[in-house]
Amino acid sequence: MQLFSLDSPIMRFLSKVADLMILNIIFWICCIPIVTIGASTTALYSITLKMVKNEESYIFRGFFRAFKENFKISTGIWILTALVGLVIYVDFYVAPQMVSPLNMILQVLLMALLIFYIFTLLYLFPYVARFQNTWKATIKNAFLIGIANLPFTLLMVLFVALMLFLTYVVNLAIVLPLWMLCGFSVIAYVKSFIIRRVFRKYEPEEE
Repeated sequence: MQLFSLDSPIMRFLSKVADLMILNIIFWICCIPIVTIGASTTALYSITLKMVKNEESYIFRGFFRAFKENFKISTGIWILTALVGLVIYVDFYVAPQMVSPLNMILQVLLMALLIFYIFTLLYLFPYVARFQNTWKATIKNAFLIGIANLPFTLLMVLFVALMLFLTYVVNLAIVLPLWMLCGFSVIAYVKSFIIRRVFRKYEPEEE
């Protein structure tokens, strides 16, 4: 049966789905302590960036190697970005309640800050997974890459927004199991096709 041979398209597809499900479950488990979300996200993208080029065949080994190697910088960046995100969220809540002629200007500035924050966040952990740098240079480069590659950045924003919208409108009993099984890994995998194309510009020529 050629259809069910190991090299057939359908078997390769099912193998990829199984890998993404395993990857998603590992990601969830490693995020449970909360403080490890950054390292877990970096490890997730380390695998998916290789998967889009068929470079990674050992999910467990590759994930935990990337988790360990990038733990320090990923954790520091995760704590910093979480704090910045919390500040932005609080400011958005407080700003409309302020009675001031500068209220509108403040809200516009907050919206601009939120956009730059999202643009940076899209590339931040994939950047850690792909390149070695200081945490300051990593954040700066992720921001500059997001701005310099605006069409690809907006494409990823639309994709993530669509996934969040579907999560909101579809029955929770259907959506929640999907997120638990493959939600984050599938999103990272799809984004990795775009991110890999963007990162190609910044990689050494021999690669």
